[in-house]
Amino acid sequence: MDIQSTIKNKDLILKRRRQLVKAASKLFFEKGFDRTTMREISQASGLTMGSLYDYVRSKDDILVLVYKEVVDRFRLGLSGKEEKDWTADPQNLEVLLRRIMKQMYEMTKAVQLLYRESWTKRKDVHLQMREIDRELVARFTKLLLKGQKMGCFKLKNAPITAELIFLSVALPALREWSLSTIKPESVIDTVVGFIMRGLTAENQGPDFNSKT
Repeated sequence: MDIQSTIKNKDLILKRRRQLVKAASKLFFEKGFDRTTMREISQASGLTMGSLYDYVRSKDDILVLVYKEVVDRFRLGLSGKEEKDWTADPQNLEVLLRRIMKQMYEMTKAVQLLYRESWTKRKDVHLQMREIDRELVARFTKLLLKGQKMGCFKLKNAPITAELIFLSVALPALREWSLSTIKPESVIDTVVGFIMRGLTAENQGPDFNSKT
């Protein structure tokens, strides 16, 4: 993700951008992206307007940084481990999926905002957000393939399966209005059970190429 900065000190860039993300996230979630001004972000972050533009070029850049921060916090919050340390057996995958869905409930407003804004901003922002998403799904795909190699899962198409899983676990955020009267535990049990049955079922659906 290439966001330009006039500052050369990488540690300082990281520190200041964390300040910006923390301040902007709160404003974006409370007021919305379009109604939040750079001056408000400047005041909330403790950076002057001149200093702010040393670390980002625009509000769009900040949106991308917020998106990346949410994805990273979501990813590392699942188990406190990097993806290479995730295990691919069904028991551990089920635990992982439950953690994902619990985080979806905790981060509903953030997910809704970022999903909406990722489709409404200019093209380069949209492409950067898509790339962050693509990387996470690709890593999860590797986990599924690892499980398939171990004989734990039965997959016809790992990338599509990974996309379907992420769409399913995002249900609390994407369908909040419809699920508001259902207990989160019931939603999580149903979705995770549905996914696990699909991954471990002996019959992966009809073979339309076979003759009956």
